[in-house]
Amino acid sequence: MPIPFDSLPGLFDLPPWADPAMLRDMSAVAIVVVAIGSLLALGFIRRIIVRTVVLGLLVVLALGLWDQRVQLGECVEECSCTLFGQAVQIPVDRNPRCQRA
Repeated sequence: MPIPFDSLPGLFDLPPWADPAMLRDMSAVAIVVVAIGSLLALGFIRRIIVRTVVLGLLVVLALGLWDQRVQLGECVEECSCTLFGQAVQIPVDRNPRCQRA
């Protein structure tokens, strides 16, 4: 049973400049970096068991990033954006109804 990201404890506060649109773009870049890391892992890791575990972890990371990226695209209207359980402030110009904390 997967653990929902919303139930993860808040380890730190995201900076105020980390708005949903920027985090969504950064998630896309992170997915590309994970894909490149997967290709590098295929080339460098020779043992099949270690290769399988590393690639599995990278795929799970990429899926988690994709899920969070999709949620960041939809959460501005609801004024409740989170990234892996961390609250994200929504700029007033993106949704005037959202109040800054």
